[in-house]
Amino acid sequence: MNKKLKIGVLIDDYLLPDWKYKVLEELSKSEFAYLSVIIRNANSDSRIAKDNFQGSVVFRLHKKADEIVFGRKSGYSRKRDIHQLISDVPILQAVATTDGYFDDLSDELLKEIVKNAPDIILKFGFKQLKGPILKIPRFGVWTYSMDNTDDGQGVTAGYYEVVAKNPVTGSELIILGDNKKSDRIIASAFESTCAYSVHLNRDKVFSRASLFVPRVISGIYRYGPSYLDMLQEKYTGADADERVQLPAPAIFPSVKNLAVCTGIFFRKALKKAFYSDPFSWTLLYKVGDTSDFLRNSYNGFSRMKPSKDKFWADPFVLKKEGKYYVFVEEFIYSRNKGHISVLEMDETATLQNVRKIIEKPYHMSYPFIFEFSGNYYMIPETGGNRSIDLYMCKSFPDQWEFAKTIMNDLNAVDTTIFYYRDKWWLFTVIDKIDNAMDGSPELYLFFADNIFSDAWESHPLNPVVSDIRNARPAGKIFIQDGKIYRPSQDCSGRYGRAFNINQVLTLTESEYKEKLIKKIEPEWDGKLDGTHTFNFDSDFTIIDTYSFRKRPFLAG
Repeated sequence: MNKKLKIGVLIDDYLLPDWKYKVLEELSKSEFAYLSVIIRNANSDSRIAKDNFQGSVVFRLHKKADEIVFGRKSGYSRKRDIHQLISDVPILQAVATTDGYFDDLSDELLKEIVKNAPDIILKFGFKQLKGPILKIPRFGVWTYSMDNTDDGQGVTAGYYEVVAKNPVTGSELIILGDNKKSDRIIASAFESTCAYSVHLNRDKVFSRASLFVPRVISGIYRYGPSYLDMLQEKYTGADADERVQLPAPAIFPSVKNLAVCTGIFFRKALKKAFYSDPFSWTLLYKVGDTSDFLRNSYNGFSRMKPSKDKFWADPFVLKKEGKYYVFVEEFIYSRNKGHISVLEMDETATLQNVRKIIEKPYHMSYPFIFEFSGNYYMIPETGGNRSIDLYMCKSFPDQWEFAKTIMNDLNAVDTTIFYYRDKWWLFTVIDKIDNAMDGSPELYLFFADNIFSDAWESHPLNPVVSDIRNARPAGKIFIQDGKIYRPSQDCSGRYGRAFNINQVLTLTESEYKEKLIKKIEPEWDGKLDGTHTFNFDSDFTIIDTYSFRKRPFLAG
């Protein structure tokens, strides 16, 4: 648009939660927007005090105790004064009338808002809105929904997902319509629920949601008004009309929910005491027809496992001159760090040799390998170095040298390259929250004409997937029977719980769509707790699986 967007903000108080403060702070410093008017609800003081006492005494004590125990790790609930951000911004004092659920604004106030001509109004306060206010800003009134909370303000946001043991907790950014069925979702994410802490779960959800507003406004500034249409198309079919406001629980449900969370916490603590964070991984492989990959019965696969001081995971396979070469993350428990190794197997798939091929001072994993113009290249995960690095093979399979850094200064994992229609497509999970738990649910897509490009273009719909159940890559992207398939990880509940096979329906410079075809959980073996990589080449298929690893003093 080449013109900064004007942002109006509805607030109840000048003290905002930290995550909302960060939204306004980023907008006020941005090149794409500025705060043009603040509308404060002048009669909200009693309402704020009332909100602080919602729910039973047990419910409030539960939240407070949770915050005392885990609050040192996060600050979403810390209130921050926005006066320094709005020192030059006009402030309108609103005396809203309410019918119990909706706030109505006077005609005089609406006229004042119109004079300021905001392109967008952010609803960071007030009750629900209807009527003319929704039509004033060019791009609508925006608000949040935190799964079961219809405006991102409620005291139960992120609470019921924990006590109900829901593996994911969602958040949305919405353009308000005249009724819930006409609301339009323009951003959404699903985090892995923090099973033992309401406070940490809320922190994860609010931290992620703080990225939505600047991201979408930046998109409008860069791509124009049609960008909102692209986002609405992306989220077509999402359940914006099924949001409900769940009240804070009464005393007896509160007691039950507190007992649930306490039990989960102690089980988590016991598990932490008896099992190490690095799992015990096993590779499962099979030689045979790979065309019917959706019907694989992994129960009949052969097993391959190293000595007890290490594990092999993230397998990528190449068949060359009748032999099989499996590139893996080789993780040494005593060093708590991985490097890249290659497992050499003969024509009968018998392991012949293991060689370390790339090691750095930081952790390395996910050795994504591909061939181009007669050469082999690899992009191992180097998130510990905050880079995406390309390596070139000088002598197959064990001599590799650094070629270039594709991207740097970012926390990216499991980068996967796909060459399609004369373009290189780079898929990678990026975490833009420094204190994120359980990994990012956001898959980013970039494209370039040349693998050695220094100017990879970000896809306008980034992140193209924002769901912990389906974002993180789990192996090479491939074409079978004219269809594109992308393996991905399901990390809901815990890391590496399962992997998916997704069909990529649309892949262009402006569109991306995929659908889940099949989810693979290690149900064929009750001793396994997860699986998270799928790869094949020629007639060889391989996956990795894990079970929880007992700490050395218990393992004998």
